[in-house]
Amino acid sequence: MTGLQKRIDERDATVAVVGLGYVGLPLSCHFADAGFEVVGFDVDDERVARLRAGDSYIDDVDDDTLAHRLEDGFEPTTDPTALADCDAFVLAVPTGVTDGEPDMSAVRQATRTVAEHAPDREVLLVCSSTVYPGTTDDVIRPALETAGRFPEADTLIAVVPERLSPGGEYDFADIPLVVGADSDRERRAARALFDAVLTETVPVDATVTAESTKMLENTYRMVNVAFVNQFAAFAEDAGIDAWDVIEAAGTKPFGFQAFTPGPGVGGHCIPVDPQFLTWRARQSGTALPLVESAREVNEEMPDHVFDRIETALAARGTDLGDASVVALGVSYKPNVGDLRNSPALAVCESLVEAGASLQPVDPHVDAVDIAGGRYEPTDDVDRETVRAADAVLLLVDHDAFDAGTVAADANLVFDAQNAVPEDTETPVVRLGDGSSDLRPAVSESTVSRL
Repeated sequence: MTGLQKRIDERDATVAVVGLGYVGLPLSCHFADAGFEVVGFDVDDERVARLRAGDSYIDDVDDDTLAHRLEDGFEPTTDPTALADCDAFVLAVPTGVTDGEPDMSAVRQATRTVAEHAPDREVLLVCSSTVYPGTTDDVIRPALETAGRFPEADTLIAVVPERLSPGGEYDFADIPLVVGADSDRERRAARALFDAVLTETVPVDATVTAESTKMLENTYRMVNVAFVNQFAAFAEDAGIDAWDVIEAAGTKPFGFQAFTPGPGVGGHCIPVDPQFLTWRARQSGTALPLVESAREVNEEMPDHVFDRIETALAARGTDLGDASVVALGVSYKPNVGDLRNSPALAVCESLVEAGASLQPVDPHVDAVDIAGGRYEPTDDVDRETVRAADAVLLLVDHDAFDAGTVAADANLVFDAQNAVPEDTETPVVRLGDGSSDLRPAVSESTVSRL
């Protein structure tokens, strides 16, 4: 056992989490709760000031939890010299796609910062940012070597992709994490660190395997979501209830996993990660046309939802440009305030651009820019506003919404989540419901995909 692993096992190690966003802040709190001293480093002065004041900006870390973790030894800072006494460094910085290529600039800079300030002894560097297969060799190792650190000698490297599910039903500790490293010594050190906060870690023999695992998981979800979205569009045109079909198919105990349609995909993982995979495939001379087509299907869904809403209003004699609509939910998924790549927000932007009067409702979002205007969503559904509106749109199924009560007050409901009770007397147009006479024609391009 190395000195580093011994310090980790005995909780004498200091853990640095670089990047205090949706991944880094929860990780920091879990490490602090496990008994480690934790330095949380971020370049955003305002973000760090809020954390020091006990003000959390992440749904999965409430203010009380943050206050306790600050007492436990969590130190948010913008000062890179605070990294000088740390033993393990976890990169949780954002990545994305710029001009069709993965943007690893934050990973590269974070690695350089660690290399420049890490102590002159054996340390562990873990990448938990979402990266393309091969990033460890292409980005992290060269950045370390340029700064005078030596992979596998004084700097152990591992990849542990995050599997957080904001607002989800699984506790962090109960979600196994894959731990990939290119040597047994590196793998053992990384497992020791994450075994301190998890029920299970899953070792794999290479960093590229861990990087690729994340890509496969999220591309699998994206492709299957695209398929049911496409099936929903087909069902609307064919007079079929897609929700009934999915429920019936889900009774098969093998060979089928139920996915449900929606207004699109959001967040970072599903819209962005598959693009890392397709880019890497092109670099290797391989095409992944199924993945490319699936991404296009999902990107078209907000427009499809918009068309359905416009058609439903027109069938009742209301022009969209004169309509008042209440939009329930603008975030990308239930019970979180994350707006990244939100399909609900994209639908709202199209409605405002078409001239509709919009009242967003979202208890998890304080303010949002929609089509050039600043909106402050209300926390609660106002019954008088619902009664006066031409349509209510259920775009995100937050727990705070009582779909049955809202529908009872509404004049027309567009239900993108299959949440409104079937015995509702109010006219309801459901995404994927082919029994409605209000359905628009499905475009030939949408039907032909995949």
